[in-house]
Amino acid sequence: MRLTGWRVADPAFASTPEAMLSGEGAFLYGGRWNSKGVRVVYLGTSLAQAALELLVHLRRPDILRQYAKLEVSFDATLVTHIDLNDLPDNWNSPQLASAVRNVGDNWVKDEISLVMQVPSAAIHGEYNYLLNPAHPDISKIRVGAITQFDYDPRLTL
Repeated sequence: MRLTGWRVADPAFASTPEAMLSGEGAFLYGGRWNSKGVRVVYLGTSLAQAALELLVHLRRPDILRQYAKLEVSFDATLVTHIDLNDLPDNWNSPQLASAVRNVGDNWVKDEISLVMQVPSAAIHGEYNYLLNPAHPDISKIRVGAITQFDYDPRLTL
């Protein structure tokens, strides 16, 4: 069975699928599931999830800009799943940020799988995918065309 993940990004970082899947932003700035210096690509399990994950980091005027979207598919056998029961209570609190980052950093370092499904901090009960762009199985993903994505301007109200 093939699964689909979505990436929504600023067009400045979306000139090619390789650029969108480089993990450069996560490498430079770190993220919830990775430390600075560790390449990870964050994908939503749906286009809406990917859009919301970006939206929580945008300033209001940025919503009116155009973004790029990219569909990425992969076989379900290439995915490791993080169970909420395996995470500490309040895993999404700032106080536990380093513990959660260690989970992602170790997953990348140990090349456990190409993709790891992780819980979303933006929407409880939803999930995101982390893609390890340096994993030996990276050639097994399928990538669609980069297309335009726009937020509905009503979101600025």
